Amino acid sequence: MFGILSTIFYEPLYNALVIFYHALGDNLGLAIISVAIVTRTLMTPMTIKQIKLAEMNREFSEKVKELKRKYKDDKERQQKEIMQINSQYLPAQLGGCLPMIFQVVFFIYAYRVIRDIVNTGGLGFNKVAYSFVDKFPSDYKMDGNFFGIFDAIKSPAQAFGDHGFGVKFLPYIILIVAVGISQYMSMKILSAIRKSRKPEKVEKKKKEDEKEDFSEIMQRSTKQTMMLMPLMIMFFSYNLPSALALYWITQSSFVVVQQSLIAKIRGDLDPEGSKTVKSNSSETEVIEADSMLLHETDDLKKRLQKKKRQKKNKKKRQTK
Repeated sequence: MFGILSTIFYEPLYNALVIFYHALGDNLGLAIISVAIVTRTLMTPMTIKQIKLAEMNREFSEKVKELKRKYKDDKERQQKEIMQINSQYLPAQLGGCLPMIFQVVFFIYAYRVIRDIVNTGGLGFNKVAYSFVDKFPSDYKMDGNFFGIFDAIKSPAQAFGDHGFGVKFLPYIILIVAVGISQYMSMKILSAIRKSRKPEKVEKKKKEDEKEDFSEIMQRSTKQTMMLMPLMIMFFSYNLPSALALYWITQSSFVVVQQSLIAKIRGDLDPEGSKTVKSNSSETEVIEADSMLLHETDDLKKRLQKKKRQKKNKKKRQTK
């Protein structure tokens, strides 16, 4: 299993990195940036599929909420209708997990490639080199110098040990902060696309027996992750080679630009990239109006039925 994954992910990534390394004047930092951009570009179809899945999840959530309001007094009918909707949306939702799994596996192997080229240099690459890619000499020493700014092979922790808290350590601090900011921005814009419609108004007073909707739980969890994930990555980046931080910054920044362009083309976001467009707002207002109309219709039916029963009871009494 791992041998197949290595053939699919590890070896092509490693060879691509070395090709860029030679083509860009033996600059490891530029090679990593190039690989990050190319790989994220190749994964664009999967990114678009994830956006479509997010739209389906939003539509599913809206329908579930509508059914809960419509059949709030008939729990059995409510569950039956929700199960029917689940059967319609579940296959697509499960299929949408595959692109996410692919991207996670891809990033793991990208991490391994960068780690190995930093730790083993040319010797490690020669074992997996393709026939058309030049191998490194046995005594070759990988150079991580990134335009004299920082060493991509060193970790910030190693740089601090060598230089202390001085001017030479400052680029590594900027690198760690940039990792956190880029990750936060990428998660924020993805979250903004998922919430491209105006959220429905939540009642101030909820009934005690009313359970919290699953989508609301997920939204709260996403907000917490948006704050914790960048901090965790910043913490790990301190002890990992700076080349990995550079890769992370590039791919996160690429996601921000890519998602902004896709969202503007699809009309999910306004030019500021965080607010919803007017058409989506008006659409939500129509949904809310329909919902209120359904409630009023149900109440009217109940009142009419009650009056009919009262009339029948009166007639029975009169006949007696």
